[in-house]
Amino acid sequence: MKKGITVITAVGIAAVACAQVNVIPMPQKVIEGEGRLECAGELPAIEETVDPAIPPEGYRLSVSGAGVKVSASDKAGFYYARVTLRQLKTGGAIPYVEIEDAPRFKWRGAHWDDCRHFLGKEALKRTLDAMAFHKLNTLHWHLTEDQGWRIEIKKYPELTKRGAVRPSSPKRAKDRKPDDETLGSYWATDKTPYGPYFYTQDDIREIVSYAAERNITVVPEIELPGHARAAIAAYPYLGCSGAQIEPWWHWGVSDTIFCGGDDRVVKFLEDVLDEVCELFPGPYIHIGGDEAPKSEWKKCAKCQARIKALGLAGEEGLQGWMTDHFTGYLAKKGKRAVGWDEVLDGNPGKGTVIMSWRGPGGGINAAARGNDAVMTPVDPCYLDNPQGIAGDDHEYINYGFVDTLERCYKFNPTAGINAEQSHHILGAQANNWTEYTFDAKDCEWKMWPRLSALAECFWTNLERKDYASFLERIASLRSRLTDEFGLNCAPLR
Repeated sequence: MKKGITVITAVGIAAVACAQVNVIPMPQKVIEGEGRLECAGELPAIEETVDPAIPPEGYRLSVSGAGVKVSASDKAGFYYARVTLRQLKTGGAIPYVEIEDAPRFKWRGAHWDDCRHFLGKEALKRTLDAMAFHKLNTLHWHLTEDQGWRIEIKKYPELTKRGAVRPSSPKRAKDRKPDDETLGSYWATDKTPYGPYFYTQDDIREIVSYAAERNITVVPEIELPGHARAAIAAYPYLGCSGAQIEPWWHWGVSDTIFCGGDDRVVKFLEDVLDEVCELFPGPYIHIGGDEAPKSEWKKCAKCQARIKALGLAGEEGLQGWMTDHFTGYLAKKGKRAVGWDEVLDGNPGKGTVIMSWRGPGGGINAAARGNDAVMTPVDPCYLDNPQGIAGDDHEYINYGFVDTLERCYKFNPTAGINAEQSHHILGAQANNWTEYTFDAKDCEWKMWPRLSALAECFWTNLERKDYASFLERIASLRSRLTDEFGLNCAPLR
């Protein structure tokens, strides 16, 4: 052991490491020295060495009087070593330190919903910057919904002409008046058209490139068969009835879904996915699958005919057929389909990745049957849940949970997973839906610093986590999120 170096054990993190190693997520192994390396500008010169033995995205970092040395096996590892250096650098100096680090999970995600409220490109770039600063590597981009279609598809221009604008939106609770026109005495409409808001294909390419520079893979979501009302508003033949409708102005789950028995719908979705696959070079495409009521399918002659012709197990079997069809279609393009945990009801093939949101059960069941899974249970990974801050007047979805900073920090993505099946858990993700997230600043308030806590859950091994240490580190890092990244962060308590 070098003279003047102290080994920081898991027990000693809170007491010692916070003095200099102010890093989130906490690295897996830290040896802290007594000196500091002075450096002008962004970062000092770095001596880089490729070491194939280091795990993917991992790195070894040494800062001493002799300078900075980094070893990694891939581009991501060198990138994350620089992220760690950026966090370590304060007051024009970097503390002497030796770090060995690699992520616990390969999917470390955050979700971005532009459909209910359109948050925009610049806000998304700020979020990508902050994600990279926390070593998050996956953006799940929700682009199609009942309330708006947000991605340009060249072959179907009506999707953004008709599907990207809705007649109105619900008012914020604080803006409602006693005599407002309401829906079921619950929502008051603002009676103001919303949109058209969408991303052009050039916008998409810009965001995908911006994310890739920060080691972030973008996973687009094209919902099917449910949450499809905006698409059906653009092209009525996509629905079972063929009736002309509008995108929904309010929230909830619509009974209007893609017709499961019409070959034109299959062709439409294949065409859409063709363009999506060209825009997004990453390995995953999310195809939704959640909250798809089957009431229209029960009455639809075309859906019933397909169920009978293929010998499917009713309407759930028809959704399972659609899931498998598009999983196979994407596989031929070198992509893996991701679906919400409801797709398990249709007994999907092993190639479908399950995103477990209705608690951990979906992920547990997926792993047991041999499907890979991403854990994102509504408690504590839905950041549109209240966060338990006194005096917080932001509007939240009421799932019945209060997900405080501490509750987020104590999340363990593999809790309840059989050890022999844990390799099927690709990782975990934080979500922020925008029914009650009205603009970028509102979104940022709900994401940060709770996403900082979850980022440590996604990267750091359980034995290295320590909430007291995290509170000390985030107290300093939070000011950097507001000052350097321009984020609207909630307070720590």
